[in-house]
Amino acid sequence: MLEVNALTTVAGYAPHAPSVLEDVSFTIGAGEVLCVVGESGSGKSMLAMTIMDILGKPIRRSTGTIRLDGEDLTAGSAAAWRGRRGSDLAMIFQEPMTSLNPIMRVGEQIEEVLRLRKGMDKVKARRRALELLERVEIPAAAARLDAYPHELSGGMRQRVMIAVALASEPKLLIADEPTTALDVTIQAQILDLLRTLQRETQMSVMLITHDLGVVAEMAHRVMVLYAGRVAEIAPVETLFDAPAHPYTQALLASIPSLDVKSERLTTIPGTVPGIGNMPHGCRFATRCPYVQDVCRIAPPPVMPLLPGQGVGCLRPFGYPAPVTPAERYAS
Repeated sequence: MLEVNALTTVAGYAPHAPSVLEDVSFTIGAGEVLCVVGESGSGKSMLAMTIMDILGKPIRRSTGTIRLDGEDLTAGSAAAWRGRRGSDLAMIFQEPMTSLNPIMRVGEQIEEVLRLRKGMDKVKARRRALELLERVEIPAAAARLDAYPHELSGGMRQRVMIAVALASEPKLLIADEPTTALDVTIQAQILDLLRTLQRETQMSVMLITHDLGVVAEMAHRVMVLYAGRVAEIAPVETLFDAPAHPYTQALLASIPSLDVKSERLTTIPGTVPGIGNMPHGCRFATRCPYVQDVCRIAPPPVMPLLPGQGVGCLRPFGYPAPVTPAERYAS
């Protein structure tokens, strides 16, 4: 459904503008859920906005292609891309209170999508908006149609955002941390709703999250981003059972365990490098416990490892020396 190839997004118009995303490649199949994980500053939301073509200046896509259902969005005009956005391509933003229009009633915001993207008249759009609110399990849906966003709770606002995204029946839904700022009970309800809707509609989903518990519950495959580059991509079972990249291993090690007693939680030393301050080689080199001089020469490409697993590391699993893909499979 989605094919992203060698995508690079930069900040500025200079010939050597610093990269925000660099050489990012991945696919999402029809009906598949791909979770994108990584620390704040890893480029997760920037990736979503690049795919949606809603980058604010001076951030821009410099190279790479984005194909949606076989069509190269980057080869056409901005108007053609805009035509796919909101119809075949939809997004749930991170904070619904700032994403919903505060001076428009909830029903009007759903109806607007239906009129513009589905060509419905006002009566049909109103009826369909009510059906969508009921589908996302908002209580007293008819009364909520005329409510303003500030009159709804955080969980209800997020459900409205989901209804807006689903109004056009998209082929691909991008959900950017849809449970941020919600309490644990509401988070579980929103995730259950998303999972149910995805199974019913068989739409493809790119779910951005920092919560590895959500990943285990929702994903078919997982892509780990670090400082704008792909560190690892793998089926969800492989990622949890055999994480290969040192960064993935560190993320999983930082999850608190009920079985192991410890006075301190496991942390990753240092911070994600900022835009314009990226190291020349592997971007995780300054924080990696296995780093060698060769790691600082050039960014490692994402190479195949186990079936379905690609790793951007010269020393996956902490091998003492770089090995070839053939040697990895043999081991």
